[in-house]
Amino acid sequence: MSEKKKVLVVCRTPVGRMYLGVLLNRIWYAPVFAATAGEGAELGSGHALSLIMLDGDLPDEERKAAVSLLKNNPAVKHLPLVVVLAAGSAAACEALISAGCSAVVQKPIDFSLLYGVLRRLSGEPRQAPRAPARIRVEIEEQTPSRFQTSVNISEGGMYLRTHVPLPENTVLHLSFTLPRDAGEIKVMGEVVRHIPLGAEFETEPGIGLQFKGISEDARNRIRSFVKWTLMGDLEGDLELQTL
Repeated sequence: MSEKKKVLVVCRTPVGRMYLGVLLNRIWYAPVFAATAGEGAELGSGHALSLIMLDGDLPDEERKAAVSLLKNNPAVKHLPLVVVLAAGSAAACEALISAGCSAVVQKPIDFSLLYGVLRRLSGEPRQAPRAPARIRVEIEEQTPSRFQTSVNISEGGMYLRTHVPLPENTVLHLSFTLPRDAGEIKVMGEVVRHIPLGAEFETEPGIGLQFKGISEDARNRIRSFVKWTLMGDLEGDLELQTL
């Protein structure tokens, strides 16, 4: 596993910090918490941060002051600033962008949209969020094992655990069924990464596959599974965050 990119989370409420922290952890970012913009700026010099996320549900003047401090403090002004804001006035969003914010994400938070924004601003190469998943995968080609087990999956590909990794650029025909889904998915996967046993301490031996020619139906089913796996128990909290 690659190291998580650090995100400075500025939020005045403990509940909000906990919620945003859980959300970031699940899409493979490491939150660094601050209750105020001033506290966040102090933390900026002690952490290798990729970006800042500000909970902007504040009185207008407080929000403006927080944005101004974060955009002008030498320790953090170079970082992209994402403001999370309750759905409301388009003028408020435009004002934040005009003030130098990199993006505004409205509540209730759209999981895929948030991931896309953070990916773009932090330079994350992975195209889509992945979820842990132990799925039995059948391989059509002659391989050391006809059936292998996935470690994780995204709409763009999956990682299979095996002690005999295949070389990169190998193309395989895969068949598998997602949990909570009755239909079988058939797709081609190209090996884009292979990790032999013992090569990386924190990574299971295996192969990273990139899906090729995947249908929109299969992509949407995998996307829904990933969202349900990562966010299912947070759906109620998503609504609470708009209150």
